Amino acid sequence: MDLPVVSDIFTKSFEVRWDDTDFNGHLRNTRYLEYAGTARMHHLMSMGWDVRMLRKVGFAPILLGDEISYRREVYLAERVDVSCEIVGLSSDRARWRMRHVVSREDGTAAAVAHCLCAWLDVETRRIAPPPAGLQEAMEAARAEDCVVIGSQYASSDSASGPVRASSEA
Repeated sequence: MDLPVVSDIFTKSFEVRWDDTDFNGHLRNTRYLEYAGTARMHHLMSMGWDVRMLRKVGFAPILLGDEISYRREVYLAERVDVSCEIVGLSSDRARWRMRHVVSREDGTAAAVAHCLCAWLDVETRRIAPPPAGLQEAMEAARAEDCVVIGSQYASSDSASGPVRASSEA
C-alpha cells in the first residue's frame, strides 16, 4: 500500500475535571478510553466527516476492541492531549487500527491506547468498505508505521499488536 503519509498528527485537548477522577485523585481508567473516542470523532469531523455527513452516506464508525497501557498518572485540572493515528488499515479500508497517545502537559505519555475499528454500512448492518471520500480521509490519517491488517479480523484479537495481511486478505 504505497500511500502518502501526513506529517501532522491530529490531537484533541482535554482538561481533567472533578468527575474524571477516581478515589485516588487521578484520572480514572475508563476516562482514557472515553477521551480517545471523543478524539476519534473530532478527528473525523476535522476531515469533513461529521455525524450528518456519515448519515448521508449511510456509514457509521464502530469499535471492535480496545487495548490500553497506562504509563503515568494524570491529576485533576491537568490538561492532556490525545493524538489520533491510523497504524493499521485493511486493504479494503473497512477496518482500521488507531493509536491514541494520551500526553501530559509536559509531553510525557500517560497512556497509549490501540483501538480496532470498522465501518458499518447502516443499511445492511454489516462491516463494509466506506465510500471513496472517506477512504481517502482514512489514508490521509495514516501513521508512518501503518501496516496492512487482514480484513478477516473482526474482533479485538488483532488489536494486540501489528497484524500484517496474510495472503488471504
